[in-house]
Amino acid sequence: MNTFVKAAFIVLSSSLSCAWSQPSPYSEAQPTVKEIAVGFKNYQRITTDVVFVNPELAMLCRGASRAEVEAARAKLGPHAHTGILIYMNRLAADAFATNAGSFPVGAVIVKKKTFLGHRDREADTGVGGMVKRPVGYDSEHGDWEYFYFENPAKIESGQISTCVQCHSSAKDKDHVFGTWRNAKD
Repeated sequence: MNTFVKAAFIVLSSSLSCAWSQPSPYSEAQPTVKEIAVGFKNYQRITTDVVFVNPELAMLCRGASRAEVEAARAKLGPHAHTGILIYMNRLAADAFATNAGSFPVGAVIVKKKTFLGHRDREADTGVGGMVKRPVGYDSEHGDWEYFYFENPAKIESGQISTCVQCHSSAKDKDHVFGTWRNAKD
């Protein structure tokens, strides 16, 4: 092999290896849902304690105020013993803390659902969340990818119709409810 061919081969090989070693489009700023499922507990926990949720409100994917929880307990008794913990990655937490009008691409919001049994033992019942994707992912619905799992090996994700429908009612807040901001109220 002559020197010119060797040099061309080396340049071409190094170019290809660089292309193959590039991070996926879902890097640190764009985590995959699988990466989130494994590591969301390393995100900033927004709620200090479990925010109790009325079973009727649990389907709405939002936390309830103290008054709503007390009314639910008066009406439903032990059936009001559900709650959520909210986690956010740095991008989402920064936007949330500053009351930003929208969340940046790569923002992740996770809601860990819990159930309190008759012995007040906390048990996980599932994890749901949303990831802000680049413009064009689902522009009509804020470009959010939704996900839900009870087992990280079996994750449902994408434009989940029940999530999209519910979060559409919070369109003016970039599809994020955030009623748990004042969970201690």
